[in-house]
Amino acid sequence: MSNNNLELKKVLGPIQIWGLGVGIVISGSYFGWNYGLAESGYVGMLIATAIIGIMYVTLCLSLSELATTMPHAGGAYAFTRRAMGPLAGFITGLGVTLEFAVGTAVFTSGAGYYVHFLIPAIDPIFAAAVLYVFFFIVHILGVNEYATIEMILVTISVSIVLLFSFYGMPYISADKLFGGSLIPGGISGIWAALPYAMWLYICMEMLPMLSEECRNPVRDMPKGIMRAIFTLVILAFLVVTVTVGLGGAGAASKEENPLSYAIAAGVNKHSWLISVLSVVGLFGMLASLAGSVLAYSRQVFALSRAGYLPKFLSLLNKKRRTPYMAIVIPGILGFIFVLMFNPDRLILIATFGALVSYIMMNLSLIILRKKEPELARPYKAPLYPAVPIVSIIISIIALFSSIFKDPTFFFINVAIFAAAVIYFYAWAKYHINKDAPEEQFSIISGEVEKVEYQEEENIN
Repeated sequence: MSNNNLELKKVLGPIQIWGLGVGIVISGSYFGWNYGLAESGYVGMLIATAIIGIMYVTLCLSLSELATTMPHAGGAYAFTRRAMGPLAGFITGLGVTLEFAVGTAVFTSGAGYYVHFLIPAIDPIFAAAVLYVFFFIVHILGVNEYATIEMILVTISVSIVLLFSFYGMPYISADKLFGGSLIPGGISGIWAALPYAMWLYICMEMLPMLSEECRNPVRDMPKGIMRAIFTLVILAFLVVTVTVGLGGAGAASKEENPLSYAIAAGVNKHSWLISVLSVVGLFGMLASLAGSVLAYSRQVFALSRAGYLPKFLSLLNKKRRTPYMAIVIPGILGFIFVLMFNPDRLILIATFGALVSYIMMNLSLIILRKKEPELARPYKAPLYPAVPIVSIIISIIALFSSIFKDPTFFFINVAIFAAAVIYFYAWAKYHINKDAPEEQFSIISGEVEKVEYQEEENIN
């Protein structure tokens, strides 16, 4: 059985799950998605947002089933490890780690620019470094402390996005929305916009990694996941339409603070809301930054606990039960990315890693349904098998979208995963820890798991 010294503390409820899900994504409404407008225009970006929205809703339905079946910190890695074996689990875990570690770099870079915008005397790189250190400390203190801070940031950030949307709606210009070429890049323009449309939803898949820290994952995880994704779909369509309707697609695509720019261009350049958006945009960046640190640290912790990564990465703080090495080491690597690359390039790396994990997780759902039909499933994805199939198809289409935007980064991503396969066969496969919860779960029978679940429900 699993060692209590390697188990995380259970403190989260459904409202916190919703808040963490929205919080880790909310900065995408303030920054990042607008880079796709240059290729797609408003109509193309709206189509891309709808396509990716469908992909994430179907993904979240699949995740709700998987997370309640396998409530471990490994999340994506645990699902694919059970369905397809150690290599598949490791590749999926790598995709998630890459997504969130690089995503942290994007969020930190954006936050640094917001700080510089508000206080020009502060260098954005220095601001990014300070923010990294601050959130390292918060996460080492514990997930409950972080969740409290996150709920405050999320409430403020969502409120201001809604205020921006409804304040700006009366000033929307049809000419800015539909003037000129509706979709400048045609079909390839929509395709190129897909990674940036993902930024309006990306990181939702972090939530299953919190199952081990959820008080009642069977009841609370599906509620939190689905409420969060529907909140984000509504916000995505509002933000894209109002931003372009006020500022125009071409101009907004070049802005690091697109919402403030839109109010200045379409309403009043001296509007009080511009300063509010700048301040709260920073809150949104911090919410996503904090959530991303939580996500990559849990995935690295789980991979290390299972032996795929060096053992020191799964060390826990004795008092707080938090994986401090899994927080600090990837974070340092992420800061190096901040120094090396612009955010629009980093987004292409983060989304590629995410899409690999989406394909693998949905495949895992299909395989487990066939391979282990008797496995206890407290929540079943509706409209099966359409839900995982739709998610897989859109994920594959989006996976190749970076070819249209930057072929170099597509092949860099392919090289990263090729190197990971070599690493697995050279080192990781010989160090797998069979006592890790995810590894234990991968070998016990579905019938045993069903009995355990029924006994737990009787107790509750």
